[in-house]
Amino acid sequence: MKRISFFLIAMMFLGGCHHQTTYAKGCGGLSSNWITPRDGRGIMSLLSVITVRADGSLQWNGKSVSDTTLKTYLQETATLNPVPVVQIRFAPDVDCDAVARLRRLVSDTLDCKFGQCAEGSGRWWRIGDVGPPFEAYDPQPTLPPKQ
Repeated sequence: MKRISFFLIAMMFLGGCHHQTTYAKGCGGLSSNWITPRDGRGIMSLLSVITVRADGSLQWNGKSVSDTTLKTYLQETATLNPVPVVQIRFAPDVDCDAVARLRRLVSDTLDCKFGQCAEGSGRWWRIGDVGPPFEAYDPQPTLPPKQ
């Protein structure tokens, strides 16, 4: 009897492991090296956007691409100077396996340590010297004479 109940419990546990979770329900947190639009990006940085639709189709800056083409684009992006920020926007219904696969592809191709990898949607905050009055940084300011 103990064997049967152990077997049934094990089957229920293993059966629940195949339940697919979607992006909207949570697919784990981002790596600490990744940024979000809320974190901001430099005013001079370029942005490339990967859009992942619910059906799994991919777009690179609004144009449909295959997995192979996406990988090629990411490899080319890694050679640019300055390297653009690459942002992934997932549809809420994308399953977590696809999310993990694309995060891994971007992380393996780009150097995400320097804010080049991003995820999420929303308005990008811009970081830099924007708007008046602009004051240039003087590393050795002249001090007023002592009186």
